[in-house]
Amino acid sequence: MSEFIEDFAGVKMCLNHSQSQTERGLCDLEAEFRRWQEKPQSRSIRSKLVEDLENFRWLLDQHFTRVAGEGYLERVLNYEPNLYCELRDIECWQGRLLDHLDEIIDRVRQASDEPAVINRLVTDFISLHDDILREESEERYLVERGVS
Repeated sequence: MSEFIEDFAGVKMCLNHSQSQTERGLCDLEAEFRRWQEKPQSRSIRSKLVEDLENFRWLLDQHFTRVAGEGYLERVLNYEPNLYCELRDIECWQGRLLDHLDEIIDRVRQASDEPAVINRLVTDFISLHDDILREESEERYLVERGVS
């Protein structure tokens, strides 16, 4: 039983650390989108935004791999195999989030300097931001269910 508790404490700590990096990245990107809104014709702001979106995409993919593919949540299944379907649902959700992020990156690259276009992109990014936070909440909930 002690090994079980230690394992879950480690899983929760690693998950929290990985999620906090993701959340910081989301907040930083949201601030960059706001800067672009303020100066829509700035090529340097847009270039930095695209670069940072691509870097965040890599970070998010790594987070998802650590969480589901390689293991934090997979380890939960060792103790609670009934959660298999929920984990697979989370993995599918993660794929959709990455696809949505890819779409936003492409749209930022191709966007005009029109405020209405940029405003729609900001709105879409905020929606993605919220979806990622909801997905992270489900990750935490799955771990908690595995403990109980």
